[in-house]
Amino acid sequence: MTRHPHFGATLGVAMLLGSTALADTTIRFAHHLPQSSEQHIAAERFAEIVADRSGGSLTVEIMPAGQMGGQREIIESVQIGTLDMGYGESGLYANYVPGFGILTLPYLYNDPAHWRRVVMGEIGEQMAQELQAQTGLVVLNWIEAGYRDTYTTGKVITGPEDFEGLKIRVPESPVFVETFAALGAQPTPIPSPEIYTAMQTGLVAAMEGTPEVGYIQRIYEVGDQLNKTRHIFFDGSFVTSQTFLDGLSDDERQIVLDAAAEVAAQQRDERAGREDEWFAKLGEEGLAINEVDAAPFREKLAPLQDMFAQKAGAEAQLEAIRAEGTE
Repeated sequence: MTRHPHFGATLGVAMLLGSTALADTTIRFAHHLPQSSEQHIAAERFAEIVADRSGGSLTVEIMPAGQMGGQREIIESVQIGTLDMGYGESGLYANYVPGFGILTLPYLYNDPAHWRRVVMGEIGEQMAQELQAQTGLVVLNWIEAGYRDTYTTGKVITGPEDFEGLKIRVPESPVFVETFAALGAQPTPIPSPEIYTAMQTGLVAAMEGTPEVGYIQRIYEVGDQLNKTRHIFFDGSFVTSQTFLDGLSDDERQIVLDAAAEVAAQQRDERAGREDEWFAKLGEEGLAINEVDAAPFREKLAPLQDMFAQKAGAEAQLEAIRAEGTE
């Protein structure tokens, strides 16, 4: 957060921020995705709302496309205060609070509505509070990154046995490493900005991600198969630090919190429609899109859910998540 002297505040700004409106604030917000991504679009909407409601005294400077490093580096920078905000996800928060990893376990949710009940209810709130208590990181909202699929070169995935020995790029997240290890693959954690090169050079023979990621990372240029394994329904979130929030006035803080919640709600409402558009674009680029029967994968990976929860000390949370799926 950068403060600059602020002179001649308008009456409107003074009324909005009260006597605390003494300085302009620049909020440094970084993420790892291209500017065409819906996460970047959400960040831009956030910046617009914040600037408008603060009368311009709050400005969000967005640094996209891995300018400030990969996701893990961005989250670490937010924690130590060299960045004010970033785009995070549960799989990476699990590096700090292992229980967070259960939110991204494979084949855990019946549908997006099940996921929403979990992360936006008591379970998600408890985990966010634990992350804040242990690290000072504050989860501001919940974004639907959507279902993740598998991209390969010259190999069609029809069942779990097709992953045997496959070297696949995964995020820098324990749950992803364990998921693909359980399938017999060779999971290779690589930061998001390096995915294309890793596929192009043959460092890995596959990657996994949403159709949006597959398109904006141009995976159709280095792979030829999109296998709809739908293995994980993935989340995202704006993340900041308690230190940053404490440095804002009450009015500024409320503007930031409200704007983050509103852009996430809009993103969740629009995500499914955009997923269809990404699949269409990938098909137009010549990527073969293969339907996959999820049942054998679900059966193969079912023990991983219990094993992961036990290791993370999160058995109760896992059972609560499963219970939410029966509603």
